[in-house]
Amino acid sequence: MTRHFYYCCVFLILFFAACQSENTEPDVNIDILDELKVELWEVLGASQRMLEFRVSTLENLDCENYSISFSLNRSENSAIISINNILPPHECAPGIAPASNQIEMGHFPEGEYSIQLNLKNNEIINVGQLNIRPRFYELVMESAHGIFLPWKLLKTVPEDLVWGYLTVEEEEEENDILEAFDNTIAPWTEEVGLSQGEYGYFKIEGGTAVSIHNQREAITENIFLLKQTGTQGELKTALDNLRNEFPDQVSIKAFLSNGSSL
Repeated sequence: MTRHFYYCCVFLILFFAACQSENTEPDVNIDILDELKVELWEVLGASQRMLEFRVSTLENLDCENYSISFSLNRSENSAIISINNILPPHECAPGIAPASNQIEMGHFPEGEYSIQLNLKNNEIINVGQLNIRPRFYELVMESAHGIFLPWKLLKTVPEDLVWGYLTVEEEEEENDILEAFDNTIAPWTEEVGLSQGEYGYFKIEGGTAVSIHNQREAITENIFLLKQTGTQGELKTALDNLRNEFPDQVSIKAFLSNGSSL
């Protein structure tokens, strides 16, 4: 790149001190009120599920690999998180993306936990409560200075689900490929109805999946969400057969509630 930005420090009370380029451009102050996004996220696993807080800036930066520093102090009944500084990359990955990081909270048994989502080495304190239930995680904050919460209630992903999406290269082949997909996967799946809400990996409205989340994207076309009735091996074989039938025409992304992908 022709220029690199360096964040001298991050003032999360009211302002970021924005980066200063190598050609000594003046500092630019950026108002960061409600410009840090914090997402509740369920980390899926075969034996145990973990809670994660995904933190990102709402504004995009000039490299894809800016990160955010934080500190975490967790006890049996509480957790204190301080979201601190934006960290510039050692080497810029070209592209536009928010600064981000994942705060691994670990496993929480069912119950209520006091929580703080603080800013700038605990200079700004946001107190709240984290409620853990078998079917959801809920974050109730008394204040959220500088923080945007896209959802305060995250539903847990039910067991034995398969979801994902198809990317079809040629529009005129789409109907045939989607029909072949339905026929191929039908013996190992069945329709499922889930309650409305945000599940992190997908969103349900009116009993139907309206979007699938993959990294920073929300996919809304050619998506599927089904109950798994066959084994993981049977599902993988069925999907691989379809990929082999249409090797250059379709890409299939499929995910399971045990945290694996097919």
